[in-house]
Amino acid sequence: MKSLSFKNVDEKIINKIITENKSFLSPSNNLNIKFLLKINGLVISIYHTNTLLIQGNNALEFSLKYNLKQSQPSKNLSKSIELPNIGCDEVGVGDFFGPLVTCSAYVEKDFKKKYPDLLAEITDSKKITDSNIYSLFKKITDKVIWEVYILENQKYNQAYDIYKNTHVLKAICHNQALKRLFRNNDNLKTIPIIMDQFASEKNYYNYLSDQKIIIKDIYFETKAESKYISVACASIIARYHFLESVRNLEEKYKVKLPLGASNTVKEFVNKYKVDMKDEVEKFTKLHFNSKK
Repeated sequence: MKSLSFKNVDEKIINKIITENKSFLSPSNNLNIKFLLKINGLVISIYHTNTLLIQGNNALEFSLKYNLKQSQPSKNLSKSIELPNIGCDEVGVGDFFGPLVTCSAYVEKDFKKKYPDLLAEITDSKKITDSNIYSLFKKITDKVIWEVYILENQKYNQAYDIYKNTHVLKAICHNQALKRLFRNNDNLKTIPIIMDQFASEKNYYNYLSDQKIIIKDIYFETKAESKYISVACASIIARYHFLESVRNLEEKYKVKLPLGASNTVKEFVNKYKVDMKDEVEKFTKLHFNSKK
């Protein structure tokens, strides 16, 4: 699904869009959104700041129809975001060992002014060494508001047996982390949410069809961890909790749990499946193919 964003859109253009698409207006729970349009697979969010977000396969066609012009994105992370917002990311999806961890992190409006030195260190957790993850987590933890949801291996395996789809598990875990964030911080419910996209918006909400409470009005964007500081913070916080979980599992079960899914890791998996068949499900994602 394509996603296009336009800042400072002229009021005349916005009025024209609304007038010509009045029948497609939809309600939104996000107080930052002035108008929400759902037009044949397209979702158009028009914010009070006159930022216009178009999501859907025909996003470019719609933008050209109204002569919308996209500003050039900045390579500097601190300038490519609009704060305040909430970022969502996950860790542990591609690892045989350890849980699936999701995080939702709220970053305040003045973060880059208050912490310019820290801002320069924050990036996607996949680009940060594990030792630096620990250091960054200590610096970040009291400067953002965050919640994590950890799907431990045994429950992960049970859930996978039901859904047979890792995207469903990720969606459920992200929804859980967001619910925790809003349950503990009611004042954040109107803040824009940005998620590192792993599925289309339609599929994401379909994955949550059996959940009682579904957090909606999420902005999905690929490689969001390199564009939004809130998503980068969520990535770092999730990675920290993943590493801590793996360390705790190693201590509890007296095993070595290398990260990733390489052939070396598969050797450990196959060994534990034989030597620890009654406990292996408690620290391993069993649906992974361990054949080399």
